[in-house]
Amino acid sequence: MTRQFYWALKRELWENRWLWLAPSGVALVLAFGVATYAFKITGPMRAIAAVAELHQRQAISQPYDVVAGLMMGIGLIVAAIYCVDALYGERRDRSILLWKSLPVSDAMTVIAKLTIPVLVLPVIIWALTVAVQVVLLLLSTAVLAAHGESAALLWTQLHLGRDAIGLLYHLVALHGISTVPVYAWLLLVSAWATRAPFAWAILPPSAIMVFERVAFGTTRIASLFMKQLGGGVSAPPPPPGATLMESMNAVPLGRLIAAPGLWMGFVVAAMFVVGAVRLRRGAQPV
Repeated sequence: MTRQFYWALKRELWENRWLWLAPSGVALVLAFGVATYAFKITGPMRAIAAVAELHQRQAISQPYDVVAGLMMGIGLIVAAIYCVDALYGERRDRSILLWKSLPVSDAMTVIAKLTIPVLVLPVIIWALTVAVQVVLLLLSTAVLAAHGESAALLWTQLHLGRDAIGLLYHLVALHGISTVPVYAWLLLVSAWATRAPFAWAILPPSAIMVFERVAFGTTRIASLFMKQLGGGVSAPPPPPGATLMESMNAVPLGRLIAAPGLWMGFVVAAMFVVGAVRLRRGAQPV
């Protein structure tokens, strides 16, 4: 069974090569952008050296945080597009007839598809982000050395190793595992819709939120949805001078695991997955 699951994951990456090609293209563009910044870093570093020590790390980390923020946004977009098309696309191009002839159960296929945005894609985004950040750090160091400037402040204020671990935690725990109900919902719609799955995925939740706002003047459903993206846990306010990475990793793992919202999300996701499996079992080309 483990071997079958491995090949099911491999099939998804082989069939949807854009899952890593699209983020890689964005990372390449960002690499060119950070290279341009690195060649002009001498002036900004002199200005940063003159500000208060509390804000030096925040100022130095800003371009690295921008890279991380953009890549995380791309990861969420790619994950949503993949989930919406994952089960609808195989019915649209009639490849479902081939895949259902293989000795892989519908449950394993759906779970493999769910694993892509929950675990695989966050790791891809993390690796690309760290690669671009390392390029920026090395180029900045080289430019400063070429101009006779010290890179000591850059290396002492940046903690890429620690930030990389925190970024991996944020991507897997919050963008992946905590967001599993959203991905499972998208897969359910993808297995059900006969056309325009993206519209069907967005319109019902949006209609419910609008109805609540108009009828009751509240936004509890929208707030619950946004809170679920953080695992159902409200993060404490970041300390003064905290970088973007430090702010995003304010929720400790133990607190996240103990949150009832996280486990409620798993229950909802399980129901959506069961529904997607049953729909795929009787699916026909569209």
